[in-house]
Amino acid sequence: MKVGTDAMILGAFIHSQGRKLGLDIGAGTGVISLMVVQGNDTIEIDAIEIDSLSVEECETNFKDSPWSSRLNVLLRDFKLFYSEKEYDLIFSNPPYYATTNLSLDRRVSLTKHEESLPSEIILQKVSDLLSNSGDFWVIAPFSEKNKWVTNAKIHGLYLRKSISIQGKSSKDPNRVILTFNRVSAQVDNQKFIVRKENGWYSDEYIELTKDFHSLDLSLKEQGY
Repeated sequence: MKVGTDAMILGAFIHSQGRKLGLDIGAGTGVISLMVVQGNDTIEIDAIEIDSLSVEECETNFKDSPWSSRLNVLLRDFKLFYSEKEYDLIFSNPPYYATTNLSLDRRVSLTKHEESLPSEIILQKVSDLLSNSGDFWVIAPFSEKNKWVTNAKIHGLYLRKSISIQGKSSKDPNRVILTFNRVSAQVDNQKFIVRKENGWYSDEYIELTKDFHSLDLSLKEQGY
């Protein structure tokens, strides 16, 4: 499974300072967990993944990292996952495609199509696992924002931050990062642009993700 822009943006935006126990729902290659643990010296993360081959890859990535002692990947169906732990940080880059035209590749279907893990179930489980002071971060299609917010309230979770993601400034938002917790308060609304009109990464994208690249994206865009 490739590392996508959605994962990079979500991982870079997640605020993990002061958090001690994290849960990654649908970890894939483990990139978001690796980004979070890189920015937090004490957090321990359980990464849940349903695809066995992805679990093997994720486990390899964790073991090869400097933070392997604080990362744990579990082969689990999140719908059936239970824990006595209370997580103060939960995050997910979940499946989001509609349930029509499902891929013939079972692995792709599990990781891409919402049918495998509907938002309603994610929010119900998150509500059970999240500590009273914890935060839940998720990236979703912008068109699904209202559904996430409505279903979250049913389970006692309230929107605290909304970051609308635009591919370019001339385009409508196509993704949104949402942060939920158990406190109903004013929402912090932001927007973020990934690329300039010429197709190069925006200055804000380069600044946001600079700690997670082995090269300078601004130079790469210019051919250096």
